[in-house]
Amino acid sequence: MVALVYNWWHLYVRLYDAEHHREAITSRPALLGGVARMTRHSGQSTIKVSLQHDKKELLVQAIKLVSKTLCRFYLIAEQWSIEQRWTLLLTHIFRHWLGGKWLGALPQGAQALLSG
Repeated sequence: MVALVYNWWHLYVRLYDAEHHREAITSRPALLGGVARMTRHSGQSTIKVSLQHDKKELLVQAIKLVSKTLCRFYLIAEQWSIEQRWTLLLTHIFRHWLGGKWLGALPQGAQALLSG
């Protein structure tokens, strides 16, 4: 587990696929091989990503899943401390190995978030 925490890329990849190990040498070019553009309008930021990979549809779904997960986390954990946010994020990422256990005490509403 120490090796996974040391390499932050694995944590990102586990956000969309917690059950499989992905090698950085193959997953990084696939997920980072796009061009992104951020636009701001009416106080809202939007990022549009154009992917140039053969498996574009699969990658779009993975990126959307990560984005939706992080948005849900932001909405529920907006008032939480940094430690509580990290506990939530790491519990979600390592849920496959934790078998329903929590890495620490989480505030109210976290269990519903992690079950989804």
